[in-house]
Amino acid sequence: MGKFLDDFSCWLEDASRVLSKEAGDLTMKGKLKIEIFELKRQVQELFKELGQHFYSFFPLKGNEDFKSNQKIKHLVQKIRRIKNEIRKKEIEYRTIGQKNK
Repeated sequence: MGKFLDDFSCWLEDASRVLSKEAGDLTMKGKLKIEIFELKRQVQELFKELGQHFYSFFPLKGNEDFKSNQKIKHLVQKIRRIKNEIRKKEIEYRTIGQKNK
């Protein structure tokens, strides 16, 4: 009976270690999902604002250059920065749980 209890105790320790790691992985994945969702929402808001600025240029009266408009330039840079951040977080999300397999 002693051998059985030792084996069971060892199995229980291993199982609790695995469960703890999986719970940690799920927590990290959940946190990243929320961060990715928020960043995508920010991008949507920036696209909306960018569209409003583009709309204000129409009807074009001359040869307005969109690239010279600082507000548009700033919005495009911000969108690119956030999209890069989203890509990094999505890669991190996919790698969670694969590190020790």
